[in-house]
Amino acid sequence: MNLTPDRTGDDKLTPDMRRFQQWLAAAYAQHPPLDSVSLAEARQIVERVRAPLTQGGPRMVRTEEVEIETPHGALRLRLYAPTAALLQPALVYLHGGGWVFFSIATHDRVMRELAARSGRVVVGVDYARAPEARYPVAREQAAAAWHWVHEHAAAQGIDPARIGLAGDSAGANLALAAALVLRDAGERPDALLLNYGVYCDDDSTDSFTLFDGADYNLGRDEMRSFWQHYLGDTDRRDDPLAMPLNADLRGLPPCCLVVPECDVLRDDSLALATRLQEAAVPVTLHCYPGAVHSFLEAVSFSDVAQRALARSGAWLKGR
Repeated sequence: MNLTPDRTGDDKLTPDMRRFQQWLAAAYAQHPPLDSVSLAEARQIVERVRAPLTQGGPRMVRTEEVEIETPHGALRLRLYAPTAALLQPALVYLHGGGWVFFSIATHDRVMRELAARSGRVVVGVDYARAPEARYPVAREQAAAAWHWVHEHAAAQGIDPARIGLAGDSAGANLALAAALVLRDAGERPDALLLNYGVYCDDDSTDSFTLFDGADYNLGRDEMRSFWQHYLGDTDRRDDPLAMPLNADLRGLPPCCLVVPECDVLRDDSLALATRLQEAAVPVTLHCYPGAVHSFLEAVSFSDVAQRALARSGAWLKGR
């Protein structure tokens, strides 16, 4: 595993990743700081900033939204079908955003890219966000979404034997936790694709020291705030489904980890890879030197993001 890119100068980021970080910084600078406005206003700002990143990209044969009932109320799903073929495999996708921000709208382009490149129907989950809905609501909704896809596979042209789980950042946490719940119920996704995920609250790792702050799109203080919003003042930090790095990982499906070098969460993924290997779970590491957190969203202008999505699509096809 090589996380050392061919770079010159002191900037750790590749040129396209630096453009991405600078673009995000300039876009957010057009608005009040997120911590100076209400949470509702902050969410609106985040959606507006991210909207240009969703433009363009693959066209789907069918895009459909459905609303399903869960123990936590109605849940909206968005289905992206890349072809009209029958019995397509599927991928249930959980967006990132620290359990607090983002939506299926902010991740529309990423999900269409994965659908086109993998040949899978991608199902985006608009799960309830924290702090209004704290743990375990989003995790239980993630499992409910997978169950719905499995139960309605025939009507959606989906192969019930090939339904994976995926997510990025906090969404990767939800995807992994949902896979653990499904495993314990005797059910099994056929694949786990985890993009720059957060799997525990340890922020003393080397990657937190090296890449903390706005220059790398995510920082220690921001992650601590996200954990507080998600878990509240409870003892849930001892729950392995909240901190899946600490869970028994045996019996999980093959897993692919997408790991950007310049991300405070990098070492979470590397530790998870080790834990999966120890649990005899087939694991593939796709490491991207010079990449930052959320880098897949830069697919419209980043060769690194294009390459990562292509490799992830190929890995999913190989399942």
